[in-house]
Amino acid sequence: MNEISLNGEFTQKAPMRYTPAGLAVLEGVFHHQGEVMEAGAKRKLTFDFPAIAIGEIATALDKEPLGKSLQVTGFIAPRSARTRQLIVHITQYS
Repeated sequence: MNEISLNGEFTQKAPMRYTPAGLAVLEGVFHHQGEVMEAGAKRKLTFDFPAIAIGEIATALDKEPLGKSLQVTGFIAPRSARTRQLIVHITQYS
């Protein structure tokens, strides 16, 4: 299963673009800060992650202000067929 749920501050967004089929595409960056338990100890995490939204979710996310904290859910996939760099594909957010 490939499902991810992260919270983060919406820190960057590129201008909305459209696929040849007319679907809206929005790429952005989120900043995450949190703690997890690993091997019985708390571990602090701070990192940025790239994300992409397509279709109605892209249109809705484009209306959100930068700096807003959001919970995003989706899956991880390579950015393109020619790279191993991963990006979070957002399917829901709140």
